[in-house]
Amino acid sequence: MLSLLSCFGQETHIIEPSILEISYHTKYLNSYDDYALRIGKNVSEYFSYHTLRFDSLGSNPETALAIINEKIKAARNNNKTTHKVESPNCRDYLYRNLEEGKMTTYTQVWDSYYKITEDIPTPEWSIHEDSTRSIIGFNCTMATTHFRGRDWKVWFSEEIPLPLGPWKLGGLPGLILAAHCDGFLDIIASNIKREQLSPVKFYNFWE
Repeated sequence: MLSLLSCFGQETHIIEPSILEISYHTKYLNSYDDYALRIGKNVSEYFSYHTLRFDSLGSNPETALAIINEKIKAARNNNKTTHKVESPNCRDYLYRNLEEGKMTTYTQVWDSYYKITEDIPTPEWSIHEDSTRSIIGFNCTMATTHFRGRDWKVWFSEEIPLPLGPWKLGGLPGLILAAHCDGFLDIIASNIKREQLSPVKFYNFWE
């Protein structure tokens, strides 16, 4: 279901406390980005750290000009350190509600903002027990699938028994800590936090 975000009418608010936050580093062609997967008891959210910063500062008239100048300067200097917000779906704020079995994406298309609701995707995974690796100290097993028109290879850890992962990937018996789509996208967990966590939050910078 697709609807204009302006019809949604909620202010930024806390949904529930977080129990875990995973940071992911993504590489998309020659660009980079960093994402958070913030997990609560029933709801998780996935978003770009850089998009959150730009949206937060950009929605404030006192700081919006500084953000514009930063983007212009980064583009002129071709500075990859500051000019990072370039990855597929980097404008999206994605929420999974495990209790309701629904996934909601809030996204920007040109100058319009939309809310997209769907059932939580259930990719058909093939698990490769003989292919393993360690990611940030967790033992992981490889799984593969064809999902949303692309072939994906992921590594999940049953040491973190949550059926979640970056973007819309999930449905395995452990948290996905890395994902690879040949010639398109690489995602890998860089950190896991269990303490001093920010809550799972609904963000609305557009109304």
